[in-house]
Amino acid sequence: MAWVQTISADELAENEMQQVVMEDGHKIALVHLSDGIYAIDDTCTHAEASLSEGDVIDSRVKCPLHGAEFEIKSGDVKAFPAVIGVATYDTKIEENTIYVNYGE
Repeated sequence: MAWVQTISADELAENEMQQVVMEDGHKIALVHLSDGIYAIDDTCTHAEASLSEGDVIDSRVKCPLHGAEFEIKSGDVKAFPAVIGVATYDTKIEENTIYVNYGE
């Protein structure tokens, strides 16, 4: 894994999400919660919808297509129809830039 520079922390308001595309084309959703910024796979494991187009509800993200919910901090499934969780990635902020620990 390596720290990959993404967006400015100023671009992500609290309780908002934004999709970032890694160099290899993989899509990750950055999520700003009250206690920090988190990164999860942006694709719902149920029907491949973009989670960053869904809603943040407390510490969960709700898929906009069929309503599956995932715990943002762990990636665990919290509501059907999804049964497989999403990957999570460590994040850090340096000089107002969000970095994601991603890759090989």
